[in-house]
Amino acid sequence: MLVLGLAAALVAAAANAGAAILEAMATRRATRAAGVVTSPLYLSGLLLDIFGWVLTVLALRYMPIVAVQAIVAGQVVITVIASHWVFDTPLRRIDLVAAGANVVGLALLVGSARTGELPEVGVGGTIALIVVLVLLAVGGIGIALRSRRAVPTAFIAGLAFGGTAVAVRLVDLDGPFEEVVRTVLTDPVAWSLVGYAALGLGLYTVALARGSVGPVVAVLAVTETLAPGLLGLLLLGDGIQPGGAPWFVLGLVLALGGVVVLARSPAQASLAGDDGVARPPLKRA
Repeated sequence: MLVLGLAAALVAAAANAGAAILEAMATRRATRAAGVVTSPLYLSGLLLDIFGWVLTVLALRYMPIVAVQAIVAGQVVITVIASHWVFDTPLRRIDLVAAGANVVGLALLVGSARTGELPEVGVGGTIALIVVLVLLAVGGIGIALRSRRAVPTAFIAGLAFGGTAVAVRLVDLDGPFEEVVRTVLTDPVAWSLVGYAALGLGLYTVALARGSVGPVVAVLAVTETLAPGLLGLLLLGDGIQPGGAPWFVLGLVLALGGVVVLARSPAQASLAGDDGVARPPLKRA
């Protein structure tokens, strides 16, 4: 099942990257704000986002949290390269080095990490999941309202997105379709999953509106990978292969280091419109 999880995570990263490109194209081509959300390009990107999220959920059932989150964060590699072809943004030599480092790091992570039996969720675990959600919501919304700084808001958004990964690991999605639907509708863990996702998306949107895309994406990627990944290793059955600790650490450093460098690439600024170009010409039709 590891192969299935790996394939799902890789396709999820590609889907999220494709969604970012399509949504950026829709934003650049629109002449008014209302036209963006009704654009076929934007709607296609939204569908890809949903598809990527579903695949991420699937991957989290079969792979260690830290590996899945790092792979999905690796979508930055795809967006930077794709932005070079679509928006004609510069592709720096350091971007190519960072992309290579990310790929090598992900390979080391996947090879050195392992996952065990999914843990049983007791009442205490459910309560803890909900309490953390409430604390993040109160703190994150408070910071978003009082501060104009983007990085603290992005940090809380990363923790919230990390909470979705933990909730996915804890919610029981096994069994017939009818039973899965019943679980989604009645299980507080499933409700918290929706709450974490909504909180993360809202705070991420606020952070992007208040700061440059590079630091926001970098903080988000590191936080949503390390926080749930650590919980997975300590409490949720994830582990490291015997003798694989050095490779695991090296893989994590290379994968996240590559993402941080690429998050500050000119391509990311182009996607977010931070490059001062309203509607750049397309290299491809």
